[in-house]
Amino acid sequence: MAARGKRMPVSVARLDPLAVDRTGVTLGVPGELPWAAERRRSGLDPYDLIWVMPAKGAVALSELELIERIASQVRTRPGVVVGIGDDAAVLEGDPAMVATQDLLVEDVHFRRSTAGFADLGHKALAVSLSDLAAMGAKAVAALVGLGLPAGDALDDADIGQLYSGMEALAARFGVSVAGGDLTAAPALVLSVTALGRLPTGCAAVRRDGARPGDVLCTTGVIGGAGVGLSALDDPAAIDGVPESMVDAAILRHRRPEPRLTEGELLRDGGATAMMDISDGLGIDALRLARASGVTIEIDLGALPLHPSVEPITASLGRDPALAALAGGEDYELLVCLPKEEVSVLATGLTAGLTAIGGVVEGRPDVRLTRGGDAVRTAELGYLHDV
Repeated sequence: MAARGKRMPVSVARLDPLAVDRTGVTLGVPGELPWAAERRRSGLDPYDLIWVMPAKGAVALSELELIERIASQVRTRPGVVVGIGDDAAVLEGDPAMVATQDLLVEDVHFRRSTAGFADLGHKALAVSLSDLAAMGAKAVAALVGLGLPAGDALDDADIGQLYSGMEALAARFGVSVAGGDLTAAPALVLSVTALGRLPTGCAAVRRDGARPGDVLCTTGVIGGAGVGLSALDDPAAIDGVPESMVDAAILRHRRPEPRLTEGELLRDGGATAMMDISDGLGIDALRLARASGVTIEIDLGALPLHPSVEPITASLGRDPALAALAGGEDYELLVCLPKEEVSVLATGLTAGLTAIGGVVEGRPDVRLTRGGDAVRTAELGYLHDV
């Protein structure tokens, strides 16, 4: 999920593993480098690596690079169909089981000053359920790890609100909070493992199946959560924006909606690749492009913006489409579909489905356009700085 606190806005250098070393220095020398060869031997795509370029231009250790390092040290063994690198793991069987885990850490992903305990419970479960939705799985159960800060003023009512927010969402989707763990911690920590199931004879929708000719679509509307966070961070900057618009955006930030029903419908409707939009549409589209080995084109003019995006970005002096592209925490589904399936599925999804671009042959990359003109931006989304 997208972090909120120690976060690093990034641009992404589109670098070829055939010409880049681990420090991010362009070598300009042909031939596969040792780290890329090792990834290939491990069954990993050497192109599936995102280099994070902070504002000063130096390459920093990001969450994604750390995941790459971990992935290079572990192996996927019999019993696991999909391991590290997708929205969730898939365990062998028929029906196959799907498992995912997400963490929410105080002052990294949330601040108690801007979110109630029921909101935190809802969000902690929602972001894990969203990963199941991205695989096309039906959610079944959740295991909740809770780290409580020693000496803090949390009381029974706070914990009750936390779990009431979680249970209300779980009940809507037939999910059982089936267990977990409790411990003391330096800060409030929520760790949710969500478990799901695929229908008999059905495979998960992964990130690596996009094909040239597919249409790129998103469910719902985007950008609301990002501008909602901006409103919480700097209320004075949005003075004059209608209160209803601010409240709607903040609600999107505090209580994302996992698109579980939509995920199953898209799976059955022929989705070739899918993931949820957590760190920002731009950077998540790039992840999908890297996994599938294709170029993804996004038309900024086609983005279905949350109604609060334009008034809030106008107050902040930002481009609404670019703000939505990089905002993160929408938890809509970014999906690639055969062209002939788009209109059929669009009429059947309650959340809506909007075509925002397409998939073409080319190096793994994201190309942005508006009105037919190319658009370049320094921000595609957010990554954890670890």
